[in-house]
Amino acid sequence: MVAIVGIDIDFQAFIDRLYANPPKGEHGMIMLCDATGSMEYSPEAPLGTPVAEKGIRIVDSPDTVAEAGRTDDEMLRYSWDGQESIAGIRALRNRMNIIDLRQKPQIYSRTHRAMMQMGMGLIAVCIMASLLPIYMINRLSERLQRVIEAAKEVGEGNYDIKLYDTQLDDIGELSRNFQAMVGKVAASQGNLTYMSQHDVLTGLLNRMGLDKEIADWLREHPASHGALVSLDLDGFKFINDLHGHMAGDEALRTLARDLVENFGHEQIIGRNGGDEFVVFMKDTEPEAAQAAIKAFSNKRKTFTYDGETHSFSVSIGYTFYHGDGTPLSKLFHQSDTALYAVKLRGRNHYRIYEPSMESLNRTSLGFNLETITKNLPTALLVSEAKPDGKILFVNKTMVEMLECRNIREFMEFTQEYAPNVVCPCDRERMTKMVWEQTVREPDRPHCMTYCVHTVKGRDKQVFAIWRQADNVNYGKVFYATLIDGHFMYEELASSDGSAEGCTPNRDS
Repeated sequence: MVAIVGIDIDFQAFIDRLYANPPKGEHGMIMLCDATGSMEYSPEAPLGTPVAEKGIRIVDSPDTVAEAGRTDDEMLRYSWDGQESIAGIRALRNRMNIIDLRQKPQIYSRTHRAMMQMGMGLIAVCIMASLLPIYMINRLSERLQRVIEAAKEVGEGNYDIKLYDTQLDDIGELSRNFQAMVGKVAASQGNLTYMSQHDVLTGLLNRMGLDKEIADWLREHPASHGALVSLDLDGFKFINDLHGHMAGDEALRTLARDLVENFGHEQIIGRNGGDEFVVFMKDTEPEAAQAAIKAFSNKRKTFTYDGETHSFSVSIGYTFYHGDGTPLSKLFHQSDTALYAVKLRGRNHYRIYEPSMESLNRTSLGFNLETITKNLPTALLVSEAKPDGKILFVNKTMVEMLECRNIREFMEFTQEYAPNVVCPCDRERMTKMVWEQTVREPDRPHCMTYCVHTVKGRDKQVFAIWRQADNVNYGKVFYATLIDGHFMYEELASSDGSAEGCTPNRDS
């Protein structure tokens, strides 16, 4: 059985739909034509009207139209209102054709316009392509210029720079690394500046830092009052020689802490060098300055080293700044002069500068204890004030008196005890007399003669003068000077005769 199905197409509806939105203007014309392309079917003329009535004429033959509709691969030539036109054709199954008709001038115009648009687009692209590198170069140049300017700032000593470049490229990496480097350099520079102006041992300002801080304050407060204080640690060399340099360092650190505690963190305090310190008291009147200096001078000062506590003292000289523009160099001179006056007076005290101090004879300050005792023509012996007192100090003449080569041999020979200097034949008598005289008159000097035994086995008669005194480090000690008896007798015998026949009393 064969079934034949037919579908009735509403031709009128198809035409209406095709012409519902006809193209206008430069888009040409779309027509529904018969197989020959000479009849058009439209909503107004569904039964067809010749295309010639619209001024359209087929240049090609009707057979060409039929062939083009079948193959769909050719363009047809038409004449439309006297203008050459071309048409694309699409055949339908009911021997109808849809023709898209375009006038050549319209096609050329549209093509020209499209070409112009494309050309303008290409020109715009070229301009953009040429401007983009220029923009990028300018942008890179600006970023590099910021790095260069920052480098100049660093070269001039200004480390407060900020390079905010977050771009993930080489210049951004350069900027970030440069910023990090500047931060490290600034930190290092700050450390170097601090170290150049501060004392490593005590943490106080050094001489450079002192000069800068005081000069800055005087420049900023020219009319304000203040006091410049110079002080040093009494017997600092003795502390170093007796207890070692580590103990001396601890004494300096302790003195530095005491100065800050006594005068306050707001004052300018520094170590001038060695055992010398400086305090500049800002915005201070004479009465307040003197009270603070007096309190510090009278304060008991000690330092602890190796588990032992030792006392020390300081000498202080100071001058007052009256807001009269006195140069810093002159203030230092005045405070140093006052300090020397205290040293000449006996140390462990304080004095304010007076013009009369300029005439003080400072020649005695050119001699220290080591120089004096080494060249003293009499033997010097210092020992503990005990029956078996330990030897604390001897000079070169004392070592030579016992015919020792050096102080080490002297200490080994005497076993470091003072009674062992005396010959055994005189030791008991000498010890008894020393303590009897000490008890009877403890504060006056005494003298006696006795015999000493040398390392070479010889006995020498000596004349000794001694006295007991208090020492800040050892308590009560004996200071004794010894003179060779033969030398004294020879000198007396060679005199003018007034002392002829006079010999020292062994029991005096």
